[in-house]
Amino acid sequence: MSNSKTKPIFLCGMMGSGKTTVGKILADKLSFSFTDLDDIIESGAGMSISEIFKLKGEPEFRKLEKKLLFNAAGKSKMVIALGGGALQNQKIVDHLKLKGVLIFLDAPLSVLFSRVKNDSTRPILQNKNESETIDRIQQLLKERLQYYRQSHITVNAGLDDPGLVADSVIKKLSMHES
Repeated sequence: MSNSKTKPIFLCGMMGSGKTTVGKILADKLSFSFTDLDDIIESGAGMSISEIFKLKGEPEFRKLEKKLLFNAAGKSKMVIALGGGALQNQKIVDHLKLKGVLIFLDAPLSVLFSRVKNDSTRPILQNKNESETIDRIQQLLKERLQYYRQSHITVNAGLDDPGLVADSVIKKLSMHES
């Protein structure tokens, strides 16, 4: 990626697709800074994502998420890992595509499930057995795919090595810029 390119890079995809892990590696390789939208939200709210969901509900969480995302979208030379549901509507997708490069980390359902099945910090999956968790991931993917697929770039994030995923992003970024 050429040094003249300073637009932010937004990583979108389902929970478990590797946005944070790949994002940190990608930022390091590009000499960009890295931030995770969930960290910005927790810092801004003074509580965890789970607490926000529990105390204020998902609609209030989504409002806060959108506000903080739009603020972060103005940054340059930054990789931003979005929450799985951050692309809530067409306005958000269009805004991010205008401000930076939107990249979809696409991973198969089996990979997503294996990565999140033991993660108790995800409020959308709490108190669900294996079958319910798979069903919920499938349902969310079905709802969100229409937004994810509008990304400038799609990368297979089902690979075992997040460094290889980051390399694939860089390769596709260089082709995207030409």
